[in-house]
Amino acid sequence: MQGDLAGRVLKGRYKLIDERGRGNFAVVYVARDLENNKIYAIKVMHLELSDDDELLARFQREANILLHLNDTHIVRMVDYGNEDRMYYIVMDYIDGQTLRYHMHNSNGPMDVLRALNYTHQIVEGLEAAYRQGVVHRDIKPQNILVNSWDVVKITDFGLARSRETVTLTQSNVFMGTPYYISPEQADSGRSADTRSDLYSVAAVLFEMLAGRPPYQGETAVDIVIKHHNDKVPSICRLRPSLPIEMDQFMQKALAKRPDERYPTPQEFMAALEHLQEIVQGGQQERHAGGQEANGAAMQESVTPINMGKGLPVTQKEARLVVISNGEIIPLRGELMIVGRKDPTLGIYPEISLADKTVGRRHAHLRNQHGTYTIEDLNALNKTRLNGVTLTPNEEHTLKNGDVLRFGSVEVRFELL
Repeated sequence: MQGDLAGRVLKGRYKLIDERGRGNFAVVYVARDLENNKIYAIKVMHLELSDDDELLARFQREANILLHLNDTHIVRMVDYGNEDRMYYIVMDYIDGQTLRYHMHNSNGPMDVLRALNYTHQIVEGLEAAYRQGVVHRDIKPQNILVNSWDVVKITDFGLARSRETVTLTQSNVFMGTPYYISPEQADSGRSADTRSDLYSVAAVLFEMLAGRPPYQGETAVDIVIKHHNDKVPSICRLRPSLPIEMDQFMQKALAKRPDERYPTPQEFMAALEHLQEIVQGGQQERHAGGQEANGAAMQESVTPINMGKGLPVTQKEARLVVISNGEIIPLRGELMIVGRKDPTLGIYPEISLADKTVGRRHAHLRNQHGTYTIEDLNALNKTRLNGVTLTPNEEHTLKNGDVLRFGSVEVRFELL
């Protein structure tokens, strides 16, 4: 794959400042428009893939789809082009985080009304896509951005299909992410329509409310089989404080057959609004009874380890030890970025490793009530755990003695 393009100027005006995300298909950079000083996000297709006619057609299709989508809840495309076979899409820069980030930092399942609000905004964006005959086909928390004003933006239409899309090849089969993919899309991406996107939205909402996706498994195939065959789990069993209507909603939204689900974004939103009214009504009743509106939510946030005998929990301290030189790095805080500092760009990660093989934002290390996890952030030189390369944007629990590798830097995780 191409190296770091930071500093390069595209079209004589878009200066690439810093890499913000990297996948198998493209890299996303923060860029400055030298003509008006505005900040944008630029998605650059890997140069070595520009000779692949199918992938190039997919990239150009994404640009064409974004050109015709104009909605508050969809990231807006500003420009598109290529320079010396380097294809790029210029988009609005969103000052915020992914929905995945917010889900991981909710200290347990997300507040119900907040989750319903985010979901409603996602579906508003899908309604705009639906009006243009566009199916996203990869709705997942990593592709949902939440800006500083809590406005949701759908991004990454790389797998999207429109009415005018010409089927490319058999690689269209099984496009998407296993945790959120509809049964029919797992069979054939070409058969997916808006009901498939809405199924994925329901799976994301399920995870926001329950703290776990509806189906889990050891492999992608295991998860897909469960989407096909297993009953829809009762979300009210996982979170008893939810109204029974939430279970009824999930049973319909996650139905195996598309014709048994909500047929359009409008009907899906109407069901969400009904749930919002029920939840708000329940909170008002608790107020009337002299209880705090968020009392139930506070009880839910208490983890079983705190509920045993009423004794205070002493969380163990943790640290990283750099194996090459014995340097000790104490782990403090709930969310720590592992990376390489860059004063020029104003990047100062909480865990700074001075090695050029380490990305500026290489990984997230989280402390959730004494349980530590690691998540690769699409780093060029991937994060490894005990020799195994981690899949980007997936959390893995750490145990005492685990060896992590960031680029060429190896560290040992220790609980004290």
